[in-house]
Amino acid sequence: MSKPWTRFLFLQFPAAALTLALIAQACSWALSDVPMRRDRTDELALAVLSDPTNYQTVLLADSITRNATARFSLGEPGEVANLATHANFGMAGELLLLQRYLSAHPAPKYVVVALAPAMYGWVSDIRLVRYNLWHTFQQQGERSFLKAYLPDIDRRDWLPAIADVQERIVEPFFSLLKLRYLVFRGRETARIGSGSLDPDPDAATDVAMVDPNALNEAISEGLRTVPAPINTAALRQLCLLSEQHGFRVNLVWPPLVAEIKAAMVASGALAELEGNIRSIVADHCHVDEIFDFNRIRTYTVANFHRDMVHLFGEGWEQRYVSDLRKYLNDLPE
Repeated sequence: MSKPWTRFLFLQFPAAALTLALIAQACSWALSDVPMRRDRTDELALAVLSDPTNYQTVLLADSITRNATARFSLGEPGEVANLATHANFGMAGELLLLQRYLSAHPAPKYVVVALAPAMYGWVSDIRLVRYNLWHTFQQQGERSFLKAYLPDIDRRDWLPAIADVQERIVEPFFSLLKLRYLVFRGRETARIGSGSLDPDPDAATDVAMVDPNALNEAISEGLRTVPAPINTAALRQLCLLSEQHGFRVNLVWPPLVAEIKAAMVASGALAELEGNIRSIVADHCHVDEIFDFNRIRTYTVANFHRDMVHLFGEGWEQRYVSDLRKYLNDLPE
């Protein structure tokens, strides 16, 4: 091997690689405190701290409700803080959003939890939880809670930044650019989003193609009747916050495929889950009967997407939002 190639392989290339790694590490350290602004949930985690409105009701929910309320409102301005997110955010993420809200606002009268039954026993893949929660909630208490129940969530933090350029450098850098842009436009104060249209309780609906295999698969998967440890802790913490701040906790079931719910009832899984939830919260807050939106309307398999989770079409979303809005408005003062 010629001398120039030897110098390149054993001196120049390692020196260049080390230099790049040091530069990446320095950039990562410089950007480590930048609040993430990658998507709507990141913005929501900032909005609960900066929104000046003191809401009467806070809604914690998953993507069934988030998708339905994207364009349709749940009440008059200032009534409902809609903190609905998605499954990868989960119950832990909803709790952390509520904690942030309470740190900057007076307590609401009600906190309504509208999570599908499956959400209580399920926790997303650790990589997705890390991406959606670890980089969004950077305060010490928030990260301590996550790490207590997901010990491996910070494993990638031990890697050099050059091995995790997207999460450690690229996304914080673009979040910083977005912040600078918003400051320049005078729009740096984030607000909790809400739909602007009133839902129609009798909106025309569409019918989805029914996939019997997807339905049978969803039924055969059954339901975890014991909440996951991190979700159990989130429920307990929610009730502790209720004691400390004086708000009432209401639990509701969002729309479920009627065929799946019937199987859950017949097997006793739904009743067992509800009993376990009540036993978890019994020491710190009282939960009345879990309100079931499926008693207002019947949602068949043809009213959902193939995932058997999300409502199919704007018409069914409007009908659900209309029912949810009435439920929230009818809560006792």
